[in-house]
Amino acid sequence: MTSRNAYLLRTASRSRVKLGFAVQLKEKQETMPETSERQLSTSEDESGRQRRSSSGTSENRATMVTYWKRNSNPNLQSMMLDTNADKINLYEYPEILECLPDLDGKRVLELGAGIGRFTKKFAQLAKSVVAVDFMESFLEKNKEENGHYGTVEFLHKDATQLSFEAHSFDIIFSNWLFMYLSDVETEQLLEKSLLWLAPGGTLFFRESCFHSSGNIKPDENPTYYRSPRQYIDICQSRILNGTPNYPHDQVYELIFAKALESYYEIKNNNNQVCFLFLKTNLRNLHGYKTLQDFLDHSEYAEKSIQKYESVRGEGYVTIGGAELTRELTKRLNLTATQRLLNFGSATGGSSFQISQDYGCEIVGVDISANMVGIAWDRALSYKGHRIRFEVGDGTKMRFAPSKFDVVYSRDVIFHVSDKTELLNNFYTWLKNGGRLLITDFCCGNTPFSQDLIDYARSGMYTLTSIQEYTELFEKCGFVDVHVEDRSDLYQQYCQNEIEIAEKNRINPDSKLSRQELEECVRQWKLKYSLTNSGQRRWCIFEATKPSVSFYEDDDNEQ
Repeated sequence: MTSRNAYLLRTASRSRVKLGFAVQLKEKQETMPETSERQLSTSEDESGRQRRSSSGTSENRATMVTYWKRNSNPNLQSMMLDTNADKINLYEYPEILECLPDLDGKRVLELGAGIGRFTKKFAQLAKSVVAVDFMESFLEKNKEENGHYGTVEFLHKDATQLSFEAHSFDIIFSNWLFMYLSDVETEQLLEKSLLWLAPGGTLFFRESCFHSSGNIKPDENPTYYRSPRQYIDICQSRILNGTPNYPHDQVYELIFAKALESYYEIKNNNNQVCFLFLKTNLRNLHGYKTLQDFLDHSEYAEKSIQKYESVRGEGYVTIGGAELTRELTKRLNLTATQRLLNFGSATGGSSFQISQDYGCEIVGVDISANMVGIAWDRALSYKGHRIRFEVGDGTKMRFAPSKFDVVYSRDVIFHVSDKTELLNNFYTWLKNGGRLLITDFCCGNTPFSQDLIDYARSGMYTLTSIQEYTELFEKCGFVDVHVEDRSDLYQQYCQNEIEIAEKNRINPDSKLSRQELEECVRQWKLKYSLTNSGQRRWCIFEATKPSVSFYEDDDNEQ
């Protein structure tokens, strides 16, 4: 690496953090766990029924107890509220287990343990398990099935009434619990869970979002069908203040939020969403708690998303919008039988378009909860399309090896400091012969101005040279690596978008303020200037995972 590049990297990314996830701002004076009075605004569920007030906690709990007493048969159908529970369980059960961290030697708290579907596996692998449920019939069935394991303690108790010492558990697990708690109850239990987890511990939960998924419809249904974004907001607004023994403030950092593939495959349902959070130290990045907090409150704040979409079209935050997306995807020769990973899928425009043009299955992943939240909402209008969106960090997410035929990524990897780890993941996730198409920004060979240094620092961008980027692909095992410096094409689109932004300034119907529109024009002109001067380059990278590896050749010869 040249000294100039090293200088830019040091200046623009002083803290070489990996991507984590966005959190909501919360004042430092808010304490844990009793003092939070924060409450999500009410919204209407699918049927248009106004969500119940969170103020009547005792009344809510009484209603929920009555509901479960009416559905208290200790069997799989009652637990899953679906007559096809046995079939679904065959696929859903192992998928959920694959989402969990290593259980070996861990202390596990299982909230809403029910009849013990997961208790058994925890008992077999973990150091200790505390299985909690407020339905006696369910817990008795659990004891009958798993009571012989000496590692399990069974608690017949309401999860909202639990109390444990700080750092009592390494993993807290729940499956369909928070959807039966009010907003206040959910907030309070998540606050206490943050206290109960050891530093570096993980919180996993799975919920029905937007609407129900089972085909058993109770007469009365007191369930809270929140959006995934609401769960993320509640978790990431929690702060556990430091103590003399552990001086660091602690927060939940989201590792992923994704729809269960089993429900998608069996029921064409994307609304069974699971979440994995890590308990981690609060950091200070440009005044924000995590890099993702920074992104969701600056470049990908809701107003910024509106700014991008006002110029590039609904669903697009990258240069060229729908037109350039169509031109680039022509290179991939996509078919309806393929599965594509859209890394940096933003608000969903390119995923929806590729699905419409080629009919292939698409998994969209983005680090920004703001953008994926919008994509989730818009996906409700694309019934029948094989599209699902996940929130997560590409360096930490886990997909099965050889899952995808194509990885497609537009102008996002310059946010990632550890590009080698990300490209290694792409290589693992691609099938043999799978293709990779990435567009991204690189640094040029001309001297860097203060404008470029400020631009990289303010956005926390990590820019590398075109040559270094190309070598990374080869280092990670890709072949047929082809790179095009198409800064000229970028400039054409950028100039067009500056003209659109200029027109938007005098549009009386714009959702953005005059000041926001002025800033939009200024930013576009800066990007044009940096690229025009040669300091910042826009490149198209294409590469292939070998059809057959060297080791496979050896195996076939033996």
